[in-house]
Amino acid sequence: MRPVSLTVLVLFILLSRISPSWAEPLSIPITLDLQIVEQALNDQLYLGDQGQAVIYSDTHGCNVLTLSDPRVSVDDEGRIRLRTAVQAQGGSFLGGKCRVPFQWSGHIESVEEVYVPHPGNTVAFRIVDSHILGSDDQKRVSGIVWDWVKRYVHPRLETVKVDLEPAVAGLRELMATALPDSGSDRQALIDSIHLADARVSDQGLSVVLGLNAPPPQENWLPDDAPFSDAELSQWDASWQAWDAFATWLIKTLALGANRELADALADILLDTRYELRDALANEARDRDQVRGLFLSTWSRLAPLLKTGQLQIPGSDALKLAGFVSATDALQTLDAAAPQLGLRIDQATFRSLARLLLPTVSDTELTYGTEVDPTLRALLGLEPHFEEGEEAVLPFVWPIRRAEAAVADPVLVRKLTGWIPKPGELDQYLASLEQLLDAVAAAEREKGKVPVAYLDVYDNLLPATAWQESCWRQFISKQGRIQPIQSSAGSVGLMQINKHVWRGVYDVSALESNIAYNARAGSEILVHYLVDYAIKNNEQDITGNKHDLARATYAIYNGGPRHMSRYRKESTSPSLRKIDAAFWKKYRTIQDMGSIAVKSCYRQ
Repeated sequence: MRPVSLTVLVLFILLSRISPSWAEPLSIPITLDLQIVEQALNDQLYLGDQGQAVIYSDTHGCNVLTLSDPRVSVDDEGRIRLRTAVQAQGGSFLGGKCRVPFQWSGHIESVEEVYVPHPGNTVAFRIVDSHILGSDDQKRVSGIVWDWVKRYVHPRLETVKVDLEPAVAGLRELMATALPDSGSDRQALIDSIHLADARVSDQGLSVVLGLNAPPPQENWLPDDAPFSDAELSQWDASWQAWDAFATWLIKTLALGANRELADALADILLDTRYELRDALANEARDRDQVRGLFLSTWSRLAPLLKTGQLQIPGSDALKLAGFVSATDALQTLDAAAPQLGLRIDQATFRSLARLLLPTVSDTELTYGTEVDPTLRALLGLEPHFEEGEEAVLPFVWPIRRAEAAVADPVLVRKLTGWIPKPGELDQYLASLEQLLDAVAAAEREKGKVPVAYLDVYDNLLPATAWQESCWRQFISKQGRIQPIQSSAGSVGLMQINKHVWRGVYDVSALESNIAYNARAGSEILVHYLVDYAIKNNEQDITGNKHDLARATYAIYNGGPRHMSRYRKESTSPSLRKIDAAFWKKYRTIQDMGSIAVKSCYRQ
């Protein structure tokens, strides 16, 4: 991860959990890692070579007191304990040089209470006890060293502060972006943000932010009027901004993740995109859908990141903690004061991203459809999905050479744009079966599917193509041949969703190229079969290895969270119907082969 300033990190932490009490200002407790205290000490006091702090030195350097190696912890009574090494020497300047009668080294242990000086938004420290320990950790020290510690060390330590004023100001700016432009409540809320209290806990430095929120409006209901044309355009911009932001965020977090955590992050991204697909398929647009997608994703991401599995140092770890806290704050504030109408749009996402990483560019947060090898790798796929150069063929849609390498070019050419007439159905289905066989043969050569489950895969591919499209890539609409596409944006033979798989496959090729579409669908099925169903031992849970196909298709249809839905009583009737239809097709393919697909075309 790229470096990020302490101020920026704390901004996110200031957005932590909110406990609303409408009779009083809201309290926002946040927990800062003790590293933030060590960083303040290093930035403000331990400025010398090798992290030393020269606390006292006379004109000639004969009497010197130096601190080094500060270590911060929490004592049993909930106070800061600072242990720092001390080197002292005392002497007199005589005859042109220092006469040093003593040198001493050991440690100082100071116990400090934290408080918030008013007015202001800083955390300060007050020494309430201290001990001087020799090199053997025994409390033995000369009177002069103890005098120096009281006279010079204590006051200097108490000058160190954790300054949250820039962070509070930045939070106000963020709220100014997220809250609607009108209303006195908005400005009053922004102006009320201040640092209210600080204390120490086992988890670190606990800070409380004060925030005056308006009381809830009685009988308030969200606007459910139909969208205007302008609002529809704004809705499109908002969901695209959300998808771009979510993708960027999860890719960024995955940089510091081990494979297990990266896989979990990938699951969240896929589930997020499946949710987006469902929202886009719903013709009844909801003004709060993007906000709902945002909060839903954060509700799954936050607990995962709180486990501390990300192996990232220092300020990056603080940044991550702040980002998780922001999730809790936005969720709770949205639930407690929905009438505020938090604005979850492109401007807010850009502001959030730049608070997290100030150097992030607009390009990185822009919605695009280009294939992204980094995203493919995060999702557990090969970084590159071979395409090759375009072959010049006498068709409206160019066919890629890589597809020709998998399937006979003549066959692909034949299937391109073909909508079978009743007398051509047997020939068409035989040609389609030949294409699927070629794709399956190429997949078997890769060796990813264990030999024991190759028969599952061999039936899974044609059954899924049957379930999804009745083995069709093209249809005729208003006299024009075009790729088959669902209302949710799923295209072609395997109904690859353009929104779920944005950046993973070439959208144009999915639409126009039946071989590319078949290969993409096969790759997704193999990924879900091996990396999800087999990995999670679905075959052992039910005792039937062919239930792997049911689990795989459930994910293919609904996302990673749907893997076990086919065997759960709580599954909705609509999903049960989908799963039953697939299972029937799968078993029919087992028994009859591809000839069974002909039933799909009966009038």
